[in-house]
Amino acid sequence: MFDRSTLQQAWNCIHQEKPISDWPQEDVVAFAERLRWQLPSGARVLDAGCGRGRNTLYLAQMGFAVYGCDLSPVAIQVARQRIQKANATVMLHVADLIRLPFPDSGFEAAICVHVLPYQLKADIAQSVRELWRILKPGGWLYLDLLDCDDAEYGCGPELEEHTFGDPDGTPIRFSTRQEINELLQGFDRDRVARLELGQRPRVGWVMWVVKSEG
Repeated sequence: MFDRSTLQQAWNCIHQEKPISDWPQEDVVAFAERLRWQLPSGARVLDAGCGRGRNTLYLAQMGFAVYGCDLSPVAIQVARQRIQKANATVMLHVADLIRLPFPDSGFEAAICVHVLPYQLKADIAQSVRELWRILKPGGWLYLDLLDCDDAEYGCGPELEEHTFGDPDGTPIRFSTRQEINELLQGFDRDRVARLELGQRPRVGWVMWVVKSEG
């Protein structure tokens, strides 16, 4: 049985050990370009699960009013140092995706990159509900998930259906098309793409969606 209280320590270890990247994720760059055309200058954007801030800093340098949050205090400390060094302005918080410390309808956009799959199914659904809550009607959201055809599906002990534990016990969730459709209720779809990368394929979903105004 997975205990969510262990998740913070697992992410602290990852951020202490994993080499840091200086570049934003390529698809986030494309999403930010879309936001620049769709949103006014200075629009509020949340990087939910910001890690050590590579995407956070890029969004700030694009002229958005950026907030970042992550479960890992280690990640937030590194992100804060990186952002100060770049002389940028970002509000950073230690926070869990399932309980975001922001008011309803407070952001024009949000991104959640390489974070959602590392939770149980119910926590993924709760995280998406929180992201929906903090977005204004018409607000943009970037999400990604892993597909059940991913090469790592089935590796490690099964924690629940389609969810397996990595060596440190962190869950890795692989989502079905039906689950993705359910998660996206309340959003209008702009881009929902299934991607296969590499010879031993990493298979995942990238989603650009908009909070429904109705």
